[in-house]
Amino acid sequence: MAEQLLTPPSIAERFDYWLIAPERVSVMIGKRAPGEVSYEESEQSFTRRQLLKVEKTAIRDKLQTAKVRAEYLAQINQQLHTLVKKKLAQAISDTPAILDKQLNWQDESTDLIDLLTTPSATISKVEAVAAGMPWLYDELLKLVNAPQNRRRDARGMVIGVDTLKTALSFMGIDNVKLVLPALMFRQSIPLITDPFPQVKHKTMEYAVTCARTAEAIAPQFKAQPYPAYLLALLSQLGRSVILKLYFKLFEQVHFDFLQHAQKAKLRDLHSALTQLVPDPAQCIQLINQHGDKLSLHLFEQMVFKRVDLHTPMQQFLQEPDDEDALPLTRTLQQSRYYAKFRMLSDAKLFLEDEAPVFRSGSAISADTFTALQKQSLSQLPVVAEL
Repeated sequence: MAEQLLTPPSIAERFDYWLIAPERVSVMIGKRAPGEVSYEESEQSFTRRQLLKVEKTAIRDKLQTAKVRAEYLAQINQQLHTLVKKKLAQAISDTPAILDKQLNWQDESTDLIDLLTTPSATISKVEAVAAGMPWLYDELLKLVNAPQNRRRDARGMVIGVDTLKTALSFMGIDNVKLVLPALMFRQSIPLITDPFPQVKHKTMEYAVTCARTAEAIAPQFKAQPYPAYLLALLSQLGRSVILKLYFKLFEQVHFDFLQHAQKAKLRDLHSALTQLVPDPAQCIQLINQHGDKLSLHLFEQMVFKRVDLHTPMQQFLQEPDDEDALPLTRTLQQSRYYAKFRMLSDAKLFLEDEAPVFRSGSAISADTFTALQKQSLSQLPVVAEL
C-alpha cells in the first residue's frame, strides 16, 4: 500500500518519468520495492539513534560536506546540460537532416503512407513501393520469422519467409496498414539509453497504445479511423527524436567534459563528472519543450498528398476548446489521455481514488472506454488469420 504523501507528484509528471525512468516513479509516490524497509525500521536508523549524542558534530560535518558536494555536482550537471540543450536546438533546426539521419525517412516512406491511406492499397502495390526501402525488407523478414509469428504447414514444419511479397502476404493488407507505419516509427527510437534501458520499450508502447486507441475511438469523434491511427502514431516522432538526440548528445558532451578535466588535471571536476548520468528531469523538459513542435515540422517536410496530418497537429499545439477542435485533433487529444490512464493503471501507479477521478476527465464514451479496457492495445497484429 502506498504511503501517504504531503504533495504527491502530478499524474502528468508521474507519466513522464514512467516513460524514461520507471523505477523512479515508485519512489516518487512512496511505494517500496519488494523486501524494502523504511529507514525508520532499519538497523541503520536504530544505530543512528544510539550514536546521535556522541557523534552529533561528526554527523553534522558529514551532512554539510555532502551538501557542498551535491551542490557542486548539480552545478556541473547544469553546465553540461546547457551545452546539450544548445546542441540539440541546433540539430532540430535542420528538419531535412532529422528526417534523413534520425528517421531514415525517404521519399518512398511518404509514398508508402499515402498509398496505405487509399482504399485501393494492395499487397502488390505496397511491395512495389517498399522495394525501394531495403531496411524495411529486413525488418519485415525478422518480424514474420519471429517465433511467435511463424506459421507451420500440415506436417508441423515451420514455413520460412524469405521474400518481401511473401512477408506482406502472410500479414495481409489490414495488418500491413498497421505494422508498416509502426516499423517506420521505430526507426526514430534510440537504441542506447543507458542507464535507462526501458526507454525504447516504453516509447514504442506509448506510441502504439495511442495509435490503437485513436483508431478505436475515431468514430465517436467523427474522424476516419486510419488517419487517426497514423496521426496518433507519427505525432510521437518528435518526442522519440528528442530522446534519441538527448542520449547521443549527453554522451558526446560528457566525454568532452571528461577529456577537458583529465587534460587540465581538475580532479574535483573529473570526480563529479564520473558520477553524472543522463538526467530524466532534463530530458523530460526537452521533450515537453520541443517534441510536438518537432513533429509538426516533420509533417511539413513529409508533404503527404492523400492524408493531412499537419493541420490537426498544428491545432493540437494550440490547445483548442473541445467545440473548436477538428475531429482528428479531438481524437489525438483523447487517445493520448487514455494511453496515459491505461499505462499508469496497468502499472498500479495511481494513488487511492486518483484513477476514477482521472478517468472522469476523459470524453470517451463509457461503452468504448470499457471495450478499450479489455483490449491489448500495446501490441500490433502481425500475421493474418487463416
